[in-house]
Amino acid sequence: MDVKLIAKCGFYCGACPTYINGICAGCEKEHVSGDCFTRDCVKEKKLNFCGECRNFPCDEIMNRPRSTVLDKEWLRWKRESKHTMSK
Repeated sequence: MDVKLIAKCGFYCGACPTYINGICAGCEKEHVSGDCFTRDCVKEKKLNFCGECRNFPCDEIMNRPRSTVLDKEWLRWKRESKHTMSK
């Protein structure tokens, strides 16, 4: 998988019809600082996407509207399994 096709929120742009049809250039080109919380956070931490963060899934990605297109149920499961594994 080409890491350049992973949006800052973790969505795989290579599966997005809008991206595939050339309507979207991807979050790096479509957004600027202050425009997208997730993009700004990932860039500040010098990561490729938020799934690389040791705090993933953080409170912000879980609760902030439009911070990710990732499924909220999956994010809750990921958070619970992360806590279970650390015990």
